[in-house]
Amino acid sequence: MNTIKNIYFPQFKKIFLGIFTGMLGFWVSTGIVFFILMVIFFVFVSTLSNQYARIYKETEDLSGALDRYALKKDLYSEVWTTSKKQEADIYDKEVENCKSFLKEKDDHLEAIFLIHDREKGLMKLEDEALWKNEYEKRVSGLLTKLEVNHIAGSEGAWPFQKWGQEIPTWDAILSAQKRFWILEAIANIILNNPGITKLGKITFKDTCSSYDPSFTQIYTAIPITVRVELQADRIQFLLHAILKSDIPFIIEGVTILSADKILNPNLSMEDQVDLNKGMNNNISNLIIDVTIDAYVIDYKT
Repeated sequence: MNTIKNIYFPQFKKIFLGIFTGMLGFWVSTGIVFFILMVIFFVFVSTLSNQYARIYKETEDLSGALDRYALKKDLYSEVWTTSKKQEADIYDKEVENCKSFLKEKDDHLEAIFLIHDREKGLMKLEDEALWKNEYEKRVSGLLTKLEVNHIAGSEGAWPFQKWGQEIPTWDAILSAQKRFWILEAIANIILNNPGITKLGKITFKDTCSSYDPSFTQIYTAIPITVRVELQADRIQFLLHAILKSDIPFIIEGVTILSADKILNPNLSMEDQVDLNKGMNNNISNLIIDVTIDAYVIDYKT
């Protein structure tokens, strides 16, 4: 027995050690490979996986946003885009037409008196004293024309500038020149409207109610109030004449202050007073006091 034991034990030991050594090498190799795979996973696979997950989430979010947008908004075709572009072009052309219209109207407002020179023909007055002389001459001619046509006016009805012996500066001249053109336009309107019996008063104001200051870069406003006495059935012709004037008037409001007179040109003044008391309400003869609030567009080129 001892002999057999001595014979087989070393062989078993050798076999066992061989198996153990082989298995140990296997597990060591397996561990090394597993470790390498883990390193690769964490270094490469995990990083790429996180990037893919982030990109996938962003894609999903974008897809969801586009779906919601498609549900809320119309998707415009090429035909729609072309149509809108044409509309924009037409709009731009209309804006330019409006600007040209205002510019044309403003040219008259910005003009300076012209006089005729024998050698140079028509020339713009550039001397302050000569301009003042021309201004006073034109004011006198306008007031005379109103008087000849029996257009009565209250005291101080016309707010023409008066300098006395002083010679105005060009800053004052430019403002007075614009106001003269406005007053001249109103005088011509009154002269061409036979229904006006009396001019109450014309007042240049500091502000107006409907002008939008956001348009200051395009145009400013010159506010004015005109009060006249006229036949009731002529008021529409007065408003029409104001709006079609060469001066760009904008009417803000019309107020009828009274309607207590009757006009009959065939009666004497005493009979006229008696008739006014009777008030037969004949609209063609009814005299009313009207106040017109307006402003003039002073376009900036």
